[in-house]
Amino acid sequence: METRFLIIVLGTPLLILLVAVLGAHFYRGSEAELLDWKLTRSPETEVKLELSDIDQMLAAQNRLRRERGAPERSLEEITERSWRKLDRQ
Repeated sequence: METRFLIIVLGTPLLILLVAVLGAHFYRGSEAELLDWKLTRSPETEVKLELSDIDQMLAAQNRLRRERGAPERSLEEITERSWRKLDRQ
């Protein structure tokens, strides 16, 4: 009686796992297709969002510089300064 209970309790999850592993192994499609996985955003959208973030950060920094009376900076100026710092390292 106890042996049968043990076989059912341990065997059923192992059987389910074995069926899942075998099913995944013999599935001919891609993993993304199996999981019905799709990108949430396209790479083009990611680039647009990144550029928008950069513009917003630059605008915020320039606003603070105007309040202090310092001259505004352009994206090209900041990029050039960053490259010079990298070259010195």
